[in-house]
Amino acid sequence: MTVNEDLLLYTEETGKPLFRVYEPDAVEVVLGAGCRRDNLLLDNISTDNVPVRLRKGGGGSVVLSPGQIVVALSKVVGSRFNNLEYMRSINEWIIDALALLGINGVVHRGISDLAIGDRKILGASLHRKRRILFYQSSLLVSNDISLFSRYLKHPPREPDYRGGRSHEEFCTNLSSEGFDVTVRAIIEALRAVVSDRISLLW
Repeated sequence: MTVNEDLLLYTEETGKPLFRVYEPDAVEVVLGAGCRRDNLLLDNISTDNVPVRLRKGGGGSVVLSPGQIVVALSKVVGSRFNNLEYMRSINEWIIDALALLGINGVVHRGISDLAIGDRKILGASLHRKRRILFYQSSLLVSNDISLFSRYLKHPPREPDYRGGRSHEEFCTNLSSEGFDVTVRAIIEALRAVVSDRISLLW
């Protein structure tokens, strides 16, 4: 089963929405749909005994680790289209949850990213199954960003605002940007906001 696919299966079986917000408890590499293993630094992954898992939905491969927060949700929606609008709406929930904790200056960048200035703090992906929308994202809070360049090559496609920068130059996390907020506090804020708004996504 791919990462968080149980949420998608639950909504498919029941028609009800379901979400999960959590901090990964170990390092893993997650291969996006359509991504190839030759975009990974397989020798380093093997040496460090890091698992490689699959993810439904677009976007590039990612490294998940402690210090990040994953937001995943599935819901039946009214349109088979409007994917950008759905993505932006859910990402806006995350901006609002962070603002409640005094974390400001987070903006939409590219197709599905959130950033502070021109540095990425969140990437997201969507998978559609008929009218079921399956969203996943990872928020960088206090993680070790050097792991990205240890396990991932430079992506074959990138948003314009990346400008060819390395993983370390392109990505940042909330801790590095001076926000002293715990992962636990952010998880609680995100759970509250998603719980309040998921029924409004149509």
